[in-house]
Amino acid sequence: MASRHIHFQEGNAFDYVSELHKQYGGEIEGNKINIKRGRLSIYVEAIPVFDGFEMLLLSVDTPETIVLHRTPDNNPDHIHLNVIKEGGYVQTFEQESAQMQVGTQNGVFLYNALFPITVEVPANTNLKIIGFKLDLSQKDSIVKDAMHAIAQLFKNDEGVAYHTNLSQESERLFKDILHFYTLDKHRTALIVSRAIESFTILATKLEKLNDNDELNGLHIDDYNRLQSVKQRLSTNFEERVTVDELAESHGVSISKLKRDFNTLFNCSITHFYTNARMDEAYRRLKSGNYTVSEVGYDMGYSNLSKFSEMFKKIKGLSPRDVIKVG
Repeated sequence: MASRHIHFQEGNAFDYVSELHKQYGGEIEGNKINIKRGRLSIYVEAIPVFDGFEMLLLSVDTPETIVLHRTPDNNPDHIHLNVIKEGGYVQTFEQESAQMQVGTQNGVFLYNALFPITVEVPANTNLKIIGFKLDLSQKDSIVKDAMHAIAQLFKNDEGVAYHTNLSQESERLFKDILHFYTLDKHRTALIVSRAIESFTILATKLEKLNDNDELNGLHIDDYNRLQSVKQRLSTNFEERVTVDELAESHGVSISKLKRDFNTLFNCSITHFYTNARMDEAYRRLKSGNYTVSEVGYDMGYSNLSKFSEMFKKIKGLSPRDVIKVG
């Protein structure tokens, strides 16, 4: 089944409603759209809370792959905060893809609208996202302290993004929001109250993480660096690659490289590299063109029993069993 490509320019929450209506038709009622087409179901509602603060609910149940191309509006005051509540998607920026998934370190994504992002929602996915659209130029509001905390993360007019997860308290509040969307009465008032509360608590968490130097913002250079590191880890198997050497060759500290890698890929460099080597080992063994010894040595193991032990731990069977099956 072919993918459906939809292009958005970052901006107001209602722009999503308008663009989806152009693509799919459906019924627009006020600030929301409900699309039903066979197995495809899309619901989007944009709620203006007050000047400079909008909320967006996106619910997608799709039998086809949907690719959203989000182009920047180049306004450094426009900030976007997305919280995944169900499902996940693949996000690509600067040719580097990351799995954005509910309940992970990539479950919350905060960024400014200064760089393009491609979002791929896989076929047969049920996805729910609660988003906030912020205008930092609006400084006088009930959440001005929270907005100020967010503004401190975007001091320079350059593309930057942050990944994090939800606290238990935030999880409860966002769960309430999804429930309130199903109500017939008082829904808007309840949603808005939870929107203000959940945003304030999340902004407080981000501020605390930033003060403790535990919040990692990825700039364009960081994404390019991580793409290079990932390529190196995915292709260099004969020579042992170390984190120290990677950090030195890419001109970055070891701690920053580890933190950035885990932020984007939701795993450590060691975990990724080990799995990449075992994936390559499996492919070579499956081909029937290599012996276990050849593959073990080619993957950088001088001790073949260690190679077999690690292979079985990750793949669930011994290297010799792969050759037999192949």
